[in-house]
Amino acid sequence: MATLFQYPSGIYAAEQPLWLNFYTAPYSLKNKDRGRAGVINRSEFQIKLPMPKEPGYQLQHNFGESNNNPVGPILSRAGLANSGGNLFGAGGMNLLSRVFQPATFFAERMFATSTYRRFSNIAEYTMISEARKQYFFQYIFVPKSEEESLNVEEIVGTFRKCSYPAVASGLPERSYPQRLWALRVTKGNGIALGGEENLTANWLGEPLVCVLQNVVVKKNDDADTVIRYLPNGASSVTLLGLLFTEFETGTYVPEANATWSKSEISSWYFGESR
Repeated sequence: MATLFQYPSGIYAAEQPLWLNFYTAPYSLKNKDRGRAGVINRSEFQIKLPMPKEPGYQLQHNFGESNNNPVGPILSRAGLANSGGNLFGAGGMNLLSRVFQPATFFAERMFATSTYRRFSNIAEYTMISEARKQYFFQYIFVPKSEEESLNVEEIVGTFRKCSYPAVASGLPERSYPQRLWALRVTKGNGIALGGEENLTANWLGEPLVCVLQNVVVKKNDDADTVIRYLPNGASSVTLLGLLFTEFETGTYVPEANATWSKSEISSWYFGESR
């Protein structure tokens, strides 16, 4: 059972339309444990916070120019089909002619003028790597009670500590890799667009399992010229910034109409790794 930290509490919690839940679990090599369900089921801590002011994400795939054009001048069925088909007819001759054209162009370019150019064989902009979505959340904690001030310290401390690797039990000179995080949007007193099961996808674009890359903590508002304390000695204002980056890249699965990570695809199609 995960230890739960929540902010705000009391009557202020009842006013929240949506909640953003952060689940964290130890690193694992097993594909089932590295998926979103695996992290949530194994989670040791759950941090429940209101939806941030600017929820969203950035998705940017990496592309590069490729010489491996599947319908270009290469000896393949796609190349043959793109050359007219019929291997033993005109299509076959066209394909051979196109295959040898780069060699003829090497000598031809020395005599060609600027008014005569060939198409480049680098014909496609090919994906090199799928995107790893990043999520940046900012929170301002203004505790209304001593209980809430202590809870804020627990929340900030949990994010900070769980961003580090952990010492391996019995092997103090070794450490386990970083912890894994799962993000999940749940319903408060608001309306769940598309149903509660689609809240996370609608608001955050199906976040895969993440690592916590950056934690920023400020114990006072920049606009305030002095530090203000609560009666118990805690800061009256705490600013928290969190940067999560997806742990694995994802792939669209048509039959599920969803984006799955490599580990989720592996566990679904090939079974749990041992």
